[in-house]
Amino acid sequence: MKKERFEQRFFRIFTEAGYSPIQILSVTPEELVEIPKITVPNIRAVLCLQNKLLTKTIPVRGKRRAEALLNEVNRQRRESG
Repeated sequence: MKKERFEQRFFRIFTEAGYSPIQILSVTPEELVEIPKITVPNIRAVLCLQNKLLTKTIPVRGKRRAEALLNEVNRQRRESG
């Protein structure tokens, strides 16, 4: 059996749980633990990604892009539910 790469498995788990890849930026820790088949390394990866993108140490252009993506996710959530 071919071993699945971490990133592929990571995105597959989120897709199966009904999240789009961009929603990974806005998922809360409480939501993370409810996702079926998620592991501690997956949770740590999400939290690390969110922390790196949302800290003030990233370049301004990157921060603006991350904020725009988060705004889009929030807008989609409001419209769908």
